[in-house]
Order: sequence, then C-alpha cells, then structure tokens
Amino acid sequence: MLPRDAEILERLRRKGSRVLTFRELAKAFHVSGDGEDAFRERLDALERRGEIVRVRGEKYSAIEYSNMVAGRLTVRPEGFGFVLADEGEDLYVPRAGMHGAMDGDTVLAREERSRAAASGRRRDAERRSGVVVKVLDRARERVVGRFETQEGRRIVAPYDPKVDAVIRVADGQAAGAREGEIVEVRLTSFPDARRVAHGVVEERLGFLGDPGVDIEIVLRSHRLPPRFPEPVVAEAERYPEEVRREDLAGRRDFREHAIVTIDGETAKDFDDAVEVERTADGRGFRLGVHIADVSHYVTEGSLLDDEARSRGTSVYFPGRVLPMLPERLSNGLCSLNPRVDRLVLSAILELDAHGRVTGSEFVKGVIRSAHRMTYTDVARLIDSPPTREDRERYGPFVERFRLMAEVAALLRRRREARGSIDFDLPDADIVLDDAGLVVGIVPESRNEAHRLIEEFMLAANEAVAKKLLFAKQPAIYRVHDRPDPDRLVDLREVLEGFGYELKGDLEEVPPSAFQKLLAAIDGKPEERLLHDLLLRAQRKAIYSEECRGHYALAAPYYCHFTSPIRRYPDLIVHRQLSRLLAEGRPVAAKDFEAVQHRMHDTAAVSSERERRAEQAERESLLWKKIVFMRDKVDREFDAYVTGVASFGVFVTLKDYFVEGLVPIASLGNDFFVYEEKQHRLRGRSSGQIFRLGDSLRVRLVAIDEVRRRLDFRLAGTPAVARPAPKAAREPVAAKAPAYGRTGRPRARGRTR
Repeated sequence: MLPRDAEILERLRRKGSRVLTFRELAKAFHVSGDGEDAFRERLDALERRGEIVRVRGEKYSAIEYSNMVAGRLTVRPEGFGFVLADEGEDLYVPRAGMHGAMDGDTVLAREERSRAAASGRRRDAERRSGVVVKVLDRARERVVGRFETQEGRRIVAPYDPKVDAVIRVADGQAAGAREGEIVEVRLTSFPDARRVAHGVVEERLGFLGDPGVDIEIVLRSHRLPPRFPEPVVAEAERYPEEVRREDLAGRRDFREHAIVTIDGETAKDFDDAVEVERTADGRGFRLGVHIADVSHYVTEGSLLDDEARSRGTSVYFPGRVLPMLPERLSNGLCSLNPRVDRLVLSAILELDAHGRVTGSEFVKGVIRSAHRMTYTDVARLIDSPPTREDRERYGPFVERFRLMAEVAALLRRRREARGSIDFDLPDADIVLDDAGLVVGIVPESRNEAHRLIEEFMLAANEAVAKKLLFAKQPAIYRVHDRPDPDRLVDLREVLEGFGYELKGDLEEVPPSAFQKLLAAIDGKPEERLLHDLLLRAQRKAIYSEECRGHYALAAPYYCHFTSPIRRYPDLIVHRQLSRLLAEGRPVAAKDFEAVQHRMHDTAAVSSERERRAEQAERESLLWKKIVFMRDKVDREFDAYVTGVASFGVFVTLKDYFVEGLVPIASLGNDFFVYEEKQHRLRGRSSGQIFRLGDSLRVRLVAIDEVRRRLDFRLAGTPAVARPAPKAAREPVAAKAPAYGRTGRPRARGRTR
C-alpha cells in the first residue's frame, strides 16, 4: 500500500532525513517490486505540485529545505517576471533567467545571490531573485497572435505581450492564414534560449476590426472556454424544462407570497427574488431573500459540477455572456423567471424598526415570482407618483416597492454607522447598436433600485456566513483584509496634496476613515481621481475557507450566497448550508479536516478564476474603447492626469472613461525631469509641474490597435499646473486606471 502524500512530506521534514534517495524513501515505506513505479509517480506528482524537489540526482527534499521556490510564473511585458510564492516574498526572475518558461506556467526556480547583494547595493539586494530550472506544468499550449512574414519566415507574433517569444510556422502548417490575420496556433515546441517556439495554425479568427474578433482574441488569450463540452450539455439537457412535482417534497411553499425579481434590462439569469412585509405588530419587518437552488441540479462530482468549478464564474463582455452553467440551467430551470415554479434556498430575516437583524431562518422552498422587474421601473415607482397604468399593472406591489426602499435605507444606515465603505461612482458602460458596434461610452446607470437589491443581498450574505461559522460547518467565505500600510503611506501624501487627511495609525486604519474621505470628496472636481486611488489602496477581496471578515463592509462574517448561477463559491455555500439544514448538525469531526482542505483548494481556484474573468472583461472593454475612438483622431478632449512616469503622463478623458499617454517629449519646450520620490514631472527651466489630478486639454494623434494604446498630445497651451505639495507621491506610477466591467452584474455589493 502506497503512503499518503502527507506521510511522504512528514518524512522529508523530519530532522536528519530531509534529503533522501528514492531507495531510502521506498525502504522507509516498505515499497518494493511492482509498487515502485506507482511510488515514483506519486513522488513526481508531488514535485509537479511544488511540494518536494529532486536534488543531486535521485534525491528528494521538501521544498522548504532547499534553495528552490515553486509557484506560478507571472511575466511582465518587459520580459522579466515573478514566481508567486504561497508564503513569503515572490521571487524575481530576470528575462535571461526564464529558460523557456512562459507566463502562467508552474515552475521550479532556484534562488540565487545577486551581484547587487554581493556588492552591497541595498535596494537591489533586498529583492529575492533567481532563475527557472524546470517547468512543472505548462499553462498554455495555444497562443493567439498576428500571422506575419519576416525575413522569408512565416511567424505568429503573440497578441499577449507577456508571451515573450516568436512562434515559427512551417510550410503547410498555416491553414491558409493571410498576412496580418489573427490566428490561434498550437505550440509543437516551447520557447528555446533564443525565445523561438514552433507551432501549427489551428484556427483563423479574422482581422482586427472585424465584428467579434476582439472578443474571440480575449477568450483565447485568457484560456476561457467559448463552448461547453458536449457531455456537459447532454447532462444539462436531461433535466426537464419545468420543476417536477417530486422536487417539491419537504420544501416550504412561498408561491402565494408577493415575491419579485429586480434586475437589469438585458439580464436573463435571475439568481435572486425578494419580498418585504411588516411584522404583525407593525414595529418591524420581514425580509425574504430567495436564491435559486442550483445545488439541487448541479450535484457534487457531476460533469456539470466539474465544468462549473473549472470556469469558476460567468464572464460578461459587452453584448455577450460566457456563462458558468449551460443555458438550459442558467437561463431556464434555475433562473427565477416570472409566473413559473422555481426551487430556492431562502434566507428569511427579521428586522426591527432600526434595521437590526433580530432573527433569521434558512429553508428550502419553492416560489413563483409575480413580476420580472427592472431597476429602471422600480426606481421610477419609488421616486415618482404611480400612474393609473402602474396601479393596474402592479397593484399592491407599488406600495411594496416603497416599503422595500424604506427597509433598504435602514440597512444602509446601519452599515454606514459601523463604518462600511461605499465605492459607488459609476463605471463606464459600452453602448452597442444592433450590429454589435460601439456607438457610445456613457456612465453606468445607478439608481435607488440598484442600492435596494444590493442592501438585501449584503444582509443575506452576512446572515448565511454567520450561520455557517457558528454551526462550525466548513464553507467558503468572502474575505477582504485591511490595506497594506506601505501603500497607505503613498496615499496619505497624495491626499495631503489635495487638502485631505488620512488620520490615525496606518497599521490600524478603520474602514470608517475611508468612508469619511469619500464623503469629503463627494461632488468635488477631484472626486473621480481620488475615488480610484482610494479603491486601489485596498487589498483585493478573495475567497477563503477561513472567515476573517470583510474590511470594506466592516463585517465580521461574510460570504457569497446570492449568485449560485454565476459564481461557483456561492454554489459551494449552498451545498454546505443545505447539508446543515438536512442533517441538523455540521460535518463530523473525523471528516472536518478533509472537507476543510477541499474548501481551501476550491477557494484558491475560485479566486484565480475571478481574477481571470476580471482581466478578460477589462481587456474586452479596452478593445471596445479603442474601436470607439477610431474616428476621433485629431479631435480634442478635456482630460485629467491619472499617472506619472519617466516617459510621460497618463490621462483619462473626462467624458469617455478612456485612457492614454502624453509622451514627455510633447509636454513643451522645456526639459522635464521625472522626480521619482515625488512622482511628478518638473520643467527644469520653467518649473512647470505635471502631477495627479491636473486638468489638461489633449488631442488624440494616433491609435495602436495591436498594442491597444492611445497616443495624445497637449492641445494648445496646457492648463497651468498647481504647485506640487511637499513630497507628494503618486501611488500607482506608470499605469493608468482601468474603469468598468461593462455587462458584468455587480456582486450585489460591487467588488465585495
């Protein structure tokens, strides 16, 4: 019988046996004969996962006792990269140390003492650096790029600047691709020391500017599956189109309740439906948040489950959705469509007159939504006197929407009182015509109905997290840690330059401090800029098996429960809550560790898939912006400075949420010096300064569609820059912010 992975690791971590040969390990675990091949495969698997390393021939060591680091390699467009370590500082890898590894690969790297460290140059010596010695797992076998001919050779130049290689295509392997066409190539060999790889053209996507090509490029570049495998679709198709009678057994019947869905005009997958009523004594409220019971259909270990876990989340592009589940479920049987029976997992919350949750109940149920409402219609019914047509169409719901708004306001006030931060400025919204062409970029619409649903979802998420934690049921939580104090040092100095103050110990800054700053900049000319800097100063929320609380929400307990159609962690939370309700007790103590380990793995995968989706959505948005600006070359725009670098200033157009660069050479008849410590550009003769927030009039002079860059110049005389404050520093130099995730539903709580 082969030893478990944990037993092998424990043996290699013992003092005195931290480097063992294969024979020594086999003898220690009584492995011989036919079992040796399987044991060797077990060791190879541990090495691929980066938990052990092979040293000096066929000797093995736990990786923490070697000079090796295993992790995912992330490559910057400049060619260097970092091995992302699970614990400790990431390892810097120079371009010359890549040795054929590519962005996203899982690699084994050897830490090396740098010349800077040996010579005592402190800044460089502080950075851990090394070289890749082995690729443990390749992240990609396919690359998207432009088909070209260079010096008589057919090549594919990768679209992704992080792929630092040229791919050669042999005669007869180009699939008829034409010069300049975007293609997907399958690698037949990976980059060598000269950064040359070889491949075969698998698919021709079209030319830049052709309808839909931009999204196809993004899908393939981020390895997003555009279609579901046939077996997964077949499994989904086996379900009926409507709820069956036998599915209702043991469920609470909410079908006569006044329940509605409220969502965007173009939404088709309805995760949630809500109801509100006053309690019998008239002093409080009863809030019902009914969430699609996806776990009833997507069972653990099924093909649908494996595919949903792999995708992690639905991905939303302008005019297109890449769903986590097949349409049969996402838009059909699971979606809480109006006037049909749907299975739900419900959170019933009792609220007092001040919006405090005084009681909660969680049940499996069945609902029949009375109306499919849009945010626009609900906001109108809340803010304006209803018309006769409204009363005929919605009847008593007209008053119920006003009651919902009252309850949401109470919940919001309680959240604000505890210090919750609301990053609530609108993002960019891409407007498409019927042909899918971009015809406008406008601020995203946000009204009272959006905030109403957001408050209800936040309340349900908190209540479920508290229930699971107190019951000691393993789960996946949504965690947001407090900001890194080092980033707040830069932020504090920038704020001081605008006359604002971030008070207190930066190690212990409460979320209420950011809430007060947001209130102070509300409506000011610098609001958009400072809002974005405050947001970027926060850590990114992640998924975790540990309930560490949510800093921005000032919530000690928080999880994602309300969107199981489009987020895999929500589906896991549903399963764990359903098991707790069915069995009346949490996971048995003997099984707790194993279940918790699965939660850890799933949380890590889900966080990575979320990052992938956000990157793809931002990229698709950038493509649409580039297309929108095509016919605007030589036009002038009002802009403000959002980044400063040694080679110029980044600007954002005030009307379009579009970013670009004004090169330093075009700033005027002066020699401009980049003052790194202050993160500003200063004219040596004139003393003119360019810094964050400065208003400029710029002219668009060129568009690079391949690199997705906009090139601006100052139009006429630039606005007189304000004197820079003492030691003002820009926290995110050399990169302009990217706004918006058009089409993606907010997490009923934005980035929470």
